[in-house]
Amino acid sequence: MSHQLGRVVSEILHRYFGELVQQVGNDLFIYGSKPISMIVKTTGLPRKQVIESLRTLLKFDLASFEPSVHEVVADYKLLPDNVLLLIRYPRYLLQIKSKYGTEAELLVEELLQQATSTATGLLVTVATKNKDDKEKNITILKLRDTFVSLATAGYIQQAPVADTKEGSSDVPSLVPVATIVPDLDTRQLLHAMTTGSLADIKDNIYWKVNYDRFHQDFRDDIMVKAMTRRIDDNAGELMRLLLQQMYLSSAAWAAESNPTPALDIREAVRRAADKSLLSQHVDHYLKVLEENGAGFVRRVGDAGGGQLVVCGRRAAGRLLEAVLDHVVTERLGSNAARIFRLIRAKKYIEEDDIQKHAMLPNKECKELTYKLLEEHFISVQPMRKAASAGGMAKAIYLYHIKTHDVAHTAQELCYRALHNCLRRAAHERNKHARLRDKQRRVRTIVHGMRMRGEPQQNIDDVEETLTPPELALLKDVEKRLKQLSAAELELDRNLFILNWYFMYSK
Repeated sequence: MSHQLGRVVSEILHRYFGELVQQVGNDLFIYGSKPISMIVKTTGLPRKQVIESLRTLLKFDLASFEPSVHEVVADYKLLPDNVLLLIRYPRYLLQIKSKYGTEAELLVEELLQQATSTATGLLVTVATKNKDDKEKNITILKLRDTFVSLATAGYIQQAPVADTKEGSSDVPSLVPVATIVPDLDTRQLLHAMTTGSLADIKDNIYWKVNYDRFHQDFRDDIMVKAMTRRIDDNAGELMRLLLQQMYLSSAAWAAESNPTPALDIREAVRRAADKSLLSQHVDHYLKVLEENGAGFVRRVGDAGGGQLVVCGRRAAGRLLEAVLDHVVTERLGSNAARIFRLIRAKKYIEEDDIQKHAMLPNKECKELTYKLLEEHFISVQPMRKAASAGGMAKAIYLYHIKTHDVAHTAQELCYRALHNCLRRAAHERNKHARLRDKQRRVRTIVHGMRMRGEPQQNIDDVEETLTPPELALLKDVEKRLKQLSAAELELDRNLFILNWYFMYSK
């Protein structure tokens, strides 16, 4: 684990959980797995605060534990990859709202805030919070049906349960359990919402968000949008249908899916609505996807119209190349990106050939090549030519790209940029904390006055407590925070593609 990753993880923990959890998380990141006594010793925090911090990390699945060597106490370990998912929460909510509506967004948001919850507790809590909101019109019946849909589709799953029977260790282990869609009694839910008590409902099954299911949707969206930009909307729709067929017979993250008959694809296209052009020319689009689809789809055999395979590993590699091209362009300019793409296309190439094919001035070409080498985007391999009669052996240098190493370099750059965004956003919030707090108080007072039906003149008097210079400053601060938030999400998208590639490279 790198130093840049540690800085990002520390900043995220501080943003969402405060300074105490940040100190414990930093200690676990630096030293690896440790028991509570060693964490207390190295951090200097009271034992009670360390236990509370560990409880928070374990609750949100940001740390794990396992029996120590003596199997008497537990060793705790931080999970940095799960910590990075905290900044992805807005994408989860947007994804689930676009597919299942407002009720699903409210359920997932509440479950993300609580980490784990029973089905009845989750439904009653969300229904109680939104019972006075007439615009959303949230009812317990809609929430129940939405919860069943989310559990059936795999967006939420049952949380692991503790098991102490496997061995003689005093430390329990968490065992995953199969998700069973619950049968929720509507009358009990309505009674619990009316009385505000869950004592009469016996529900001991806890639920959590299934991040992997969301990540499958993110992967599918990336591939569909790539085909849409590369060819057209019909090709993107065909790619989506191919991915749906892949799930029927293959593992979600398989390097290559099992072959899907073209007949099944044609049938799926016919069932799709409002795609008359695609249904008329489905064979042509399949041919275009195969020949000009960046290797996302591969044909296997010709029997029965052929069978098609979705190549997940190949797709991850091609998307990684696009990310690396973008990183080089932003860091060193478009001419450096041209040299980078030339070296990748030629596999191995001499410096003189780079200057010949890149169509750049020799001095600029050499300078950019050495910058790429200095930034670890390219590598050099020395070789010796065979010596001629009576002559000395001549050394030549071949430039090439080690994709795996360059991907790690790009990942480190993303971590550094993400840390800078988080620090800058925290600085903006702290610098203008008093003014933003004043704005929140004014908005709360105005909202209360409007609910009570007070005259508009009184409301205007309260709103005028924020002076024009303060309003202008608040507008600038909000604009900067939105820009930083958008940058965080873009960096997270790049990290998602990089991690997708590393999953296959391992």
